[in-house]
Amino acid sequence: MQAWVRAAVVAALSGLCACAGPMDVPKVAQRPPLDVARDGERFTFAGTTSKIPYGARIAEFPAFAPGVTTLTCGRVGYKFLEWGDRISQSWSGGLGEVFYETMRGANYNPVGDPNRIFGWGDDRDGAHFAIGARLVDIRGNFCEEAGAFRTSTGEVAGEFYVKVAFEAYSTLERRVVRTFVEEGYGKTGDASPSGMERTLRLAFASAAANLAADPGFADLVARNDEPAAGRSGAPPSALTLAGPERRTRPLAEDVGEVLDAVVTVRSGGGHGSGFFISHDGYGLTNQHVVGEAETVVLRLRSGIEIEAKVVRADRVRDVALFKAPIQVARPLAVASGRRAAVLDEVYAIGSPSRAMLESTVTKGVVSAWRRFRFRGADQLFVQADAEIAGGNSGGPLVDARGNVVGMSDLGIGDTTFLNLFIPIGDALEKLHLTVDARRK
Repeated sequence: MQAWVRAAVVAALSGLCACAGPMDVPKVAQRPPLDVARDGERFTFAGTTSKIPYGARIAEFPAFAPGVTTLTCGRVGYKFLEWGDRISQSWSGGLGEVFYETMRGANYNPVGDPNRIFGWGDDRDGAHFAIGARLVDIRGNFCEEAGAFRTSTGEVAGEFYVKVAFEAYSTLERRVVRTFVEEGYGKTGDASPSGMERTLRLAFASAAANLAADPGFADLVARNDEPAAGRSGAPPSALTLAGPERRTRPLAEDVGEVLDAVVTVRSGGGHGSGFFISHDGYGLTNQHVVGEAETVVLRLRSGIEIEAKVVRADRVRDVALFKAPIQVARPLAVASGRRAAVLDEVYAIGSPSRAMLESTVTKGVVSAWRRFRFRGADQLFVQADAEIAGGNSGGPLVDARGNVVGMSDLGIGDTTFLNLFIPIGDALEKLHLTVDARRK
């Protein structure tokens, strides 16, 4: 058919109704794939959520949209598409397979194969990260294949654009550690009853492929066996700090002094906990609390806030040393030469969940000593049932007399009672620190 004849026919069909024009659907460029090693950290797909309001208009069935509609399809049974049961159910279900296959094809190490009937649970339980997908934007154009006498067939084809926020949740740190916003585009050429669902899956696969090709995501899930001992990457020189003598009285008699040495650490938009270990303002927290910041804000129990400098950090052992410009009358004593025994009473101190809950104390016992691989290295942890939550990270674990035996670090699963603490001796060793009570 000559071009002018086609244009005339299209114009005639378009004039039969006051039809909406096509939606503005961006065409998404695919990132080139990265060269990644399959021995990276294991991760699984946690599921999907959506920010699209129910009933929002997400696609049009225009009379003519270049590359989407043809002379044999258009607005037969549909006029437009809303975010409702049909498309939202397609988004919330079945995309785990798409994510798994896309990541597997990009040479990553996803676990929880949705095609396996048995045995996937153990794989997912061992995943370091759970990846969730939140739909931020969706736009599309579709046409419906017409039957005899322009009757509805229910068979559609078209295009979808999606913007997806992928959140990476650390199953060990029990928090979202990174968010990646990716775009995707999918198009189906052959009309079918499942054309909308097929197109959505293609668009999601496109966004997942862009996530796989994101250097930030590749770096997050890569295993790094090289410890980062200092802020510059070079091992720091040995440092001896002036600390207090070990406490000998029961914690209940000196609890106020112990709480005075514990601080809330603010860095970026979040917070953690920390504690002073020397009279001249040195203290400890987790590296994941300070991140890459050079300075952090410390909130003392008195309500005073001061700025402290991050002077050393070890990413693998997850410890950091800060220095505040103050004199500390009663820092915490460290029991670096003593290994807490199973059933020893211990107390975790910090600011769980919210900074306003500072100086929260929870009690437990040492449950076990555990060694497993974390951040690319075999590491030793104290397991205790003293309850902690997000915000406790970096706070002290003290014995029944208030001496530090560990630092809050990780949780296991969804419970708040299975928790892992860094032995204080390991923390000091990795930061090349010695605390000497004779140097005052």
